[in-house]
Amino acid sequence: MRSAYLSLTAAMVLVGLSVPISKMAVTAVPPLVAADVRFALAALALSPWAIRHGRRALPATGGDWASLALLSLFGMVLFNVFLMYGLRGTSATTAGILTSTIPAVTALCAAAILRERLTLRNGAAIALAMAGIAALNLASHGAHGADGGAGDTLRGNALVLGAVVSEGLYNVYARRLAGVSPLAVTFLANLMAAVLALPFAVLTARGMTPESLWGGLSPGAWALYAAASLGNGLVAVVFWLRGAARIPASRSGLFTGLLPVTVLVPSLFLLGERPTLAHALGLAGVLAGIAVGVMPGRNRPATARPQEAEP
Repeated sequence: MRSAYLSLTAAMVLVGLSVPISKMAVTAVPPLVAADVRFALAALALSPWAIRHGRRALPATGGDWASLALLSLFGMVLFNVFLMYGLRGTSATTAGILTSTIPAVTALCAAAILRERLTLRNGAAIALAMAGIAALNLASHGAHGADGGAGDTLRGNALVLGAVVSEGLYNVYARRLAGVSPLAVTFLANLMAAVLALPFAVLTARGMTPESLWGGLSPGAWALYAAASLGNGLVAVVFWLRGAARIPASRSGLFTGLLPVTVLVPSLFLLGERPTLAHALGLAGVLAGIAVGVMPGRNRPATARPQEAEP
């Protein structure tokens, strides 16, 4: 159990580091292009392993393939697209706070899809997390409404919340793939995502010259983005799958609550962002929800369905 928790924590540290670096990238490169580069790099890095293991590494059942396709769609493609477009309209700090609501969303998804028990405590945690989101959005509206920037900020927040829902679904399908090698899932999910995103990346880059497409970032910035892509799209996924395979999805989702801290620290140094009172209020609501969700004690089910108890 402890090794599962350590794996999940390591995954969230790597994901948090990638958020401010992704924000740097999408200021100069179309988000779909940046996302497809990330998927392709992770798949390419694992291709020697995939070639060596061949068919032995492939999922064995049609259900596993279906879960893998959904994991790739939600956890790779939609999560990255929503997040990268959202980062164009909101700060990395705000995005980190919003993404810390993933535990609540994962609990809802696990209850709906995996039939894991939804408790009264989960409901309280979700309510507190939503209050934190409301504080962020209302403060953003008040800060930017006068100059007409509220729509952009609220739209950015909404896109980041789309990433939150996508990640909640990713956690559920990761749990379903507990019997498949994490490296196989990582390779195949990134390969599928690269193929799915490629036509849309080409469309968004249409009309751009190679210089305008690739020259917006310095070689050093591209190297940093490549390292973050491999850390987030490869190493973090392996850590997460190893941890998520051993505990219920509703519990593994709680570890995404580490994102505010793992995003905030690099954002201070890389982007020069500074937390505001709105960030503090939003973070307080979200972290209160997480604390309610993990505090020891008996969880009473919201509806009495003993057959759906957590494994």
